[in-house]
Amino acid sequence: MLHLLYALALLLLLSGACAILAERFTLSPALLPLPVLSGAVVVLYLCGVAGFLRVGAVAVLLALAAVWVVGLVQYRPAGVAAAWKRAASAPGFTLFLGGAAFIWLLFCVQQPMFTQWDEFTAWGLAPKMVVERGAFYVADPVNLKASFTYPATSLITFLFQPFGPWAEWACLAAIDTLALACLAAASALPRERWAGGVLVFAAGFLLPFFFSATPTGSYAAQYVNAMADLPLAMLFGGTLCLYFAVGRRKIAYWLVALPLAVLTLTKDICFAYGLIAAFLIGLDLWLAADEPCRKAFPKALLRAGALAVIVLAAFSSWGRYTAAVTPTADTAASVGSEGLSYGAVLVGGVKQLLGMGRTEKFAQIMAAMGSAFFMRRICLLGGGIMAVAAITMVAAAAWLAADKGAPRRRVLAAHLGFAFCFAALYLFHLILYNYNFSDLEGLALKDYDRYLAPYYQAWMLAMLCLLARGARERLAQLATGGAAAVIFAVFCWRGVPAAGFWSGADSLYTLRADVQNRADTMNTVLGWPDRVLVISQGDDATRWYYYRYELTAQVVNGFGGFYGRLGETQDRWDSDFMNLVESENWTLYDYKAVCVPDTLVAYMAEKDCDYILIDRADDYLQREFSPLFEGGLTNDMPATLYYFEGADAAVPFTLAAVAESGVE
Repeated sequence: MLHLLYALALLLLLSGACAILAERFTLSPALLPLPVLSGAVVVLYLCGVAGFLRVGAVAVLLALAAVWVVGLVQYRPAGVAAAWKRAASAPGFTLFLGGAAFIWLLFCVQQPMFTQWDEFTAWGLAPKMVVERGAFYVADPVNLKASFTYPATSLITFLFQPFGPWAEWACLAAIDTLALACLAAASALPRERWAGGVLVFAAGFLLPFFFSATPTGSYAAQYVNAMADLPLAMLFGGTLCLYFAVGRRKIAYWLVALPLAVLTLTKDICFAYGLIAAFLIGLDLWLAADEPCRKAFPKALLRAGALAVIVLAAFSSWGRYTAAVTPTADTAASVGSEGLSYGAVLVGGVKQLLGMGRTEKFAQIMAAMGSAFFMRRICLLGGGIMAVAAITMVAAAAWLAADKGAPRRRVLAAHLGFAFCFAALYLFHLILYNYNFSDLEGLALKDYDRYLAPYYQAWMLAMLCLLARGARERLAQLATGGAAAVIFAVFCWRGVPAAGFWSGADSLYTLRADVQNRADTMNTVLGWPDRVLVISQGDDATRWYYYRYELTAQVVNGFGGFYGRLGETQDRWDSDFMNLVESENWTLYDYKAVCVPDTLVAYMAEKDCDYILIDRADDYLQREFSPLFEGGLTNDMPATLYYFEGADAAVPFTLAAVAESGVE
């Protein structure tokens, strides 16, 4: 409940600041939630790099309060009330504020939890560490590699829960709030064109469902998702919509630069997305200017270059920070198992595209990517070709609805620019599949829809925004209504999920709840400096990752292969989790670590472990390892935490905590 009250208070403070700033700069208030939230994230980022993340949260609150104070002094209470009234009449602003409040209330009641694998390996774990530790995870000895995630989703989460305990549902609500701010920028239309704004907001809200392939009967996690896919799509599209709405005013640079910096800090691929956004803005400044193209080019190049500098600064600053606080090989900018630099990968990929030294793997992946564009489902209508066709139809309607001259050139430049950059991004992913994935994963085009769907979403959102802003108001409104109706109709026809953010997902949480209950018991003993080896016989890594997320300690990686005699380590390899098996049975397991009692003790000492957690035992552990543990082991024992006394102790493992058995 405290999270809800704080979030609603912050939304009230934020919305009031947006109303006052809109009055001051004569802007639509719907344009301001995105840059204001982005500015807050940038402040938190700078303070986090300096090591004062909680101070940054206080600075954000003081800055928002200062806007209120200045507004009350300058406009008097009556003027601020009038600004509030005008803001409330803006459809995008009202929908943002109402939608955000609804999401926070709904999630507070439902208490949704993480459900997807990558949320426990990184995207949910990272914001959890930031909230609990009050610092960037890369500067703390936690269970996450520094190079795995970027900080934007963690910082927007921290903004909404900087002082209280961690809550997963609040993390999900914070990310959705940022997405709604992007939709507000896309639907920022004049008051008299409120219908168009509502339609763009509604259609934009459905785009994550439209560009998805949720299996029938499955839970749709589009808005209950801590991963970077939704913020990436919305920030990329929302930043461009913000630029289209603000136009060529001097303040446009700063309004666009803030979300552009946050976009860059969302995911590693967002460096490319940020540069694409800068390129598209520069293209618009050049080709859609009121003056001749030759005269407009230098100014367009300068402004687009300035935005590209923002992108480069954000991207490089995070890389330098992670390298400074964790100077290990893990933070190096490399691709694939061969550790090639991004430059080497790009040069090698371009050469193979041109036919120079093309490998069989590259040729097979290139054929698979070509086929996938037509056959691989990327939206409710089918493959990528259908998505591009639908977007092109919206762009054509926007072109027809716009006045002749600069407005039509803007639509044409935007659509063709998006298409050109998509082709480049598509080829870039082809290169990544060749260098950054195993043969099996590369040929299967692993996560193809996740990687490309955000671009389609942003492209469609930008075209919808341009369509709604068409100068021929009546035609633009009719076309916007038609486009929104088609999106809604296709969603109802083929895409309504069985469950989603509006419904509970208790059935998905059974295993999580079991691990969570056990981990709560262990956490009464553990602290962050402690190192724990987790053994859960028969696990497929799911329970191991859940424990790594839940335990307030460092979960030590296991090993695979053979470690049957002391000192002989050449036949084992680093792993994450491990199942202990006897040598005659090791071929029965997909994930195996042949281990005898003496080598388990030796491994504990080698990895400087403080504890071992036996989550689930079996007959092998009971028969061979019982003498090492105080009280012995049984194959049906509850989850038990043991303290490692050392290799020389008579009983190396002594009892530390026992959890009650739960549902498995």
